[in-house]
Amino acid sequence: MLKPSVIGIITIPGTMTGAILGGISVEQAAKLQMIIMFMITSASALAAIFTTFSVISIAVDGEHRIRDDRIDEKTYALWRWRSALIQFLVDGAGTMWGRLIRKREVAGTLGERTSLLS
Repeated sequence: MLKPSVIGIITIPGTMTGAILGGISVEQAAKLQMIIMFMITSASALAAIFTTFSVISIAVDGEHRIRDDRIDEKTYALWRWRSALIQFLVDGAGTMWGRLIRKREVAGTLGERTSLLS
């Protein structure tokens, strides 16, 4: 279990020291530090509670059974978007490469024909 002093040591350089260097008294800087630590802790607790209730409301039915069919088995949306973006970039690069090759072929062909016809 983490001691509160360890958490204070980690965040003191950013919050409390900055406030003291900014001209606030040590007591006010300590209060500011306590308020910020309370806000971080309460935000984490609220996020955990919200996530827990969300999962329970979705995955558990009225008869207190876990419903596997309600759980999404697809890959995360972020990974699907990443894959689509990579595919788009690869397709675009392939298209541009194909155009470049065709331009070189056409330019080489026209150069050969003009030199032979002249």
